[in-house]
Amino acid sequence: MLGYLLSSSFISVTLSLLSLATRSSGSDIPIAKKCAKYPFPEVICINRYGSSLPSEFQRVVKNYISDPDTYASTSVPSDSSFNKVADADFLVWDEARGSEILGANPSLDYMFTLEAVGHEAPVYVPSTNELYFSQLQADFLPQLVINLSVEPPRLSQKTADPPIYAASGARYRDGLIYFAATGGSGSLNNEVFRPGVYTLDPKTGVSRNVVNNYYGYYFNTCDDLDIDSAGHIWFTDLLNSRNVGTNTEAPAIEAATYRYNPSTGSISIVDDSLESPNGIAFSPDGTNLYLTDTGAVFPDIDPTLVLADVPKLRYNATQKRTLYAFDVSRDGSYIKNKRALYLSLEFVPDGLKVARNGYILVGSGHGVDVLDQSGIPLVRIQTNFTAANMDFASPSYNELWIVGEGAIARVRWNLTGPIFN
Repeated sequence: MLGYLLSSSFISVTLSLLSLATRSSGSDIPIAKKCAKYPFPEVICINRYGSSLPSEFQRVVKNYISDPDTYASTSVPSDSSFNKVADADFLVWDEARGSEILGANPSLDYMFTLEAVGHEAPVYVPSTNELYFSQLQADFLPQLVINLSVEPPRLSQKTADPPIYAASGARYRDGLIYFAATGGSGSLNNEVFRPGVYTLDPKTGVSRNVVNNYYGYYFNTCDDLDIDSAGHIWFTDLLNSRNVGTNTEAPAIEAATYRYNPSTGSISIVDDSLESPNGIAFSPDGTNLYLTDTGAVFPDIDPTLVLADVPKLRYNATQKRTLYAFDVSRDGSYIKNKRALYLSLEFVPDGLKVARNGYILVGSGHGVDVLDQSGIPLVRIQTNFTAANMDFASPSYNELWIVGEGAIARVRWNLTGPIFN
């Protein structure tokens, strides 16, 4: 009997200690706390990734493409610290690595208010110290260009010769900008436009068609691209541009990712497993290819609909919102070993860039997530607009310019981008 009582007392004390430990690691410690090196709430450290919230928490799903739910919209009534999440410029998930990314004095500045439509294809041109990007709007042909050599930076428009219509992805290599263009029209300004890959010489303004069809089929929406060390152009083609209003043609072939060989002209499909392949980027050593699947944003592809009756894109959070990694074959001709890295914490994972140190940056909802190579979030930049894409800029490549729905922002921090001469 005494043994039983002692045993019961031991169990009771043990359970009490476990309960205390559980409370201490959960709601008794604020979810949103001050980071050691930074002002609060401009920079907020999230305790243990916010993975254990008080049980009354709720995040109401909003399946509206113009107003999806956000991480900050999560309700946590018994922890008032979480109310400060919406006020933060930066959320830090991993304080040690996050501090290395942010540096001593990180800043987020809103540089320009733009037309309330999508903006994409940001690309830094080191030879002119300019940032090019595009406006995804029907019949809009210029590129938007920011002069970074003046303070404050100055925004202007430049139209290529011939024009490049509705670019959605871009890279700079060897003095040229490579654009993935979504625009298609048989009679815009008395010219014919087709989705494809185009180059632009930023010094002369002259553009050139690189590839614009798959054995006679129009591409649907050449959305984004990257270029491997051998000069091969890898690009994604999804189905959305007619529903956005930048393409008059209905989709003709499946959504897929392609590899183009400029020296031979050959084009090869490398993946068709994603519902809506979007962002694309190589790791710095070229051994991994990252692709985003934005299948949660989906079009109506009915070819019988006249253009005026084509509906807008729709959104459902239960569909694909995932970043994937693939291994690149040794000869660089194909990809293998697909694996999921990251489920977007807001909206869909859109544009991709990879930092010089291999960290992955992805635009997702109202912000940009910085992930390590295994997909673990380290830092989130929070914006007041839907962030579609981004690029590193400035001669030191330590600024990140973010473009999206109706605005453009600049981040200054310690993370640097790859250098392309």
